[in-house]
Amino acid sequence: MIIYLTYNDQPSGVYWSQVTDVVDHLNTLGGPPVKLFALVSARGFSRTRRAIKQRSPKALVLPMVPQMARWKKNTWILSMVCRFVRPTGIIARGVFATWMAQRMRDRGSVKKVCFDGRGAYAAEWEEYRLIDDDALIAQFRPLEMEAVNGSDFRISVTHALVDHWRERYDYRGKEHIVVPCTLGADHGSVGGELGRTKRNGSPFSETDVVLVYSGSTAGWQSFGLLEELLSGVLDEQPNVKVLFLSKSDENNAKLVERYPGRVSVQWLDPDQVAATLGNCDLGIMVRENTVTNNVASPTKFGEYLAAGLPVVISEHLGDFSALVMQDSLGLVHREGTHMATLQRTTNEERTRLQHYAEAHFTKKAFNSSYLQLLSALR
Repeated sequence: MIIYLTYNDQPSGVYWSQVTDVVDHLNTLGGPPVKLFALVSARGFSRTRRAIKQRSPKALVLPMVPQMARWKKNTWILSMVCRFVRPTGIIARGVFATWMAQRMRDRGSVKKVCFDGRGAYAAEWEEYRLIDDDALIAQFRPLEMEAVNGSDFRISVTHALVDHWRERYDYRGKEHIVVPCTLGADHGSVGGELGRTKRNGSPFSETDVVLVYSGSTAGWQSFGLLEELLSGVLDEQPNVKVLFLSKSDENNAKLVERYPGRVSVQWLDPDQVAATLGNCDLGIMVRENTVTNNVASPTKFGEYLAAGLPVVISEHLGDFSALVMQDSLGLVHREGTHMATLQRTTNEERTRLQHYAEAHFTKKAFNSSYLQLLSALR
């Protein structure tokens, strides 16, 4: 058996698509069974456990030791689980979980450890100060270095992240796979309605060009860039409308007030998102130029393509900016420049992008990589 270990991750759309759905998929490939073990906050534990168990009934969910500063004390909980489960390997999501898993290997409780690297951890904490704790932030570089160089195998979400490991931590190995953030089960089947352009039941007209942003904008560091881009487009292209698939907040409310009737905000159930995206024309993915974003793999990229939407993307966003140019998947927006005149997306283009998403952003598209992972942890 292999344990997939998460630490202090709360249930969310990303957790479902990139953790529980991945565990489910790994268990279809005929390798050793994979069991999710989630260490979660004691605050609201019953609710969190119930949510995870609904998605992954065989998961083991336990409360973690309170307070992030005491995170290393969770190692004894993992030790007890390893004694009971006797895993051959641990896939550990993030640097904290990987440090704990490596201690199990040091004690002989497990043979192999895989670091599941979801981004540049030290850079993100240094650039965005996710917790205002200098002592905790200072731990991240040595922890990430040990996770990268001290693990037996690695998962990276982008080739850019592997390059970051090589540059910052002198990683020289080849024992890794690159698997971007793939489509989750909640997103529905790719190409369920190929090439749709009729806006049945939509508030938009057939002549509107609809830009959509899917995801929260509350407290978002890159909103200034997005506001600048959208304001320019809305001022210069009168047939363009903007839809935020998010909760209303002070950021998107500014644009709603400034452009009445042309900017709208909707908060939908997850199973409604794909159909609504299908009524739009282009997806927006704008991020500031930081190390965190340079190596990122946003889940929305594959979701936009699966809905048949070209993507308006910033420069230097993970592997995706280059991919957009290479495979004609949308527009790369250069900060400070005018946006090209936007058009409605044709039937043929929607169908092409949906097929592209199926070939490059479903979990089955990475079966060979996942089998390589399972083999490494036998």
